[in-house]
Amino acid sequence: MKTVAVVLAVALCASTAAADLPEMKSRGTLRVIAAAEEQPETFSFEAGTDPGFERELIEGFARLEGLKVEVVAAKSHADRIPMLRAGAGDVIVAIFDTEERRKQVAFTDEVMPTHNVVVTMAGAPPVTRMEELREKRIGVVNGTASVQDALAAGVPASGLVKFDGGDAAIEALRTGGIDATIRPISEFALSAKRVKGLRAGMVVGPSGKVAWGVRKEDARLLRALDDYLGNARRAATWNRLLVKYFGDQALDVLGRKP
Repeated sequence: MKTVAVVLAVALCASTAAADLPEMKSRGTLRVIAAAEEQPETFSFEAGTDPGFERELIEGFARLEGLKVEVVAAKSHADRIPMLRAGAGDVIVAIFDTEERRKQVAFTDEVMPTHNVVVTMAGAPPVTRMEELREKRIGVVNGTASVQDALAAGVPASGLVKFDGGDAAIEALRTGGIDATIRPISEFALSAKRVKGLRAGMVVGPSGKVAWGVRKEDARLLRALDDYLGNARRAATWNRLLVKYFGDQALDVLGRKP
């Protein structure tokens, strides 16, 4: 009996984890995982007229597929992939596609280009050289590419100050708890609207893309998301949302100076 129970439990877990698009349509919901501290312009946990760039995009996909979005909050960025793989959600939004993460999940086509920049406060010179970066106390966010990018740039582990969220890192920067922090360019642009004096310096790590993450076995969902994102770009939906949420910073987010 014990063996049978174990087999049934494993089968149940596998069934839950392998909830591809047909099963989601049968259920009627698309469970969207987002980090609890995402900025509202990126993904708001409150539905409404301005739910954020990524939420508007994923809600558009859900409507086309006849699904209702069910938001699943991850306590931290580091919790998102384990939650997806455990079957707690169907898709992760606003996540940096990295080689290491591709070993665990599949990624859609690009939602937004991205790169990490070194952020400092006005009054301190911007960081423009690796030698300067390695001498400073650098704030990084657990579960994000900022940790690996800082280490790869030669910042000693002892020079890293780790935070659970970007807002905490920005606050530590503002109050002098750290000398600089490494943030995605889109997150810097949004933070700069709220915190006066933030300055972006050099790029750290490779340029890449923000995408949506799904379980590797959910091939139908991945294809449908890719088709939707491609159509959104061709129909100018993506451009409209980029300007709506990033405004004057839209060109900086894309890595293009006006």
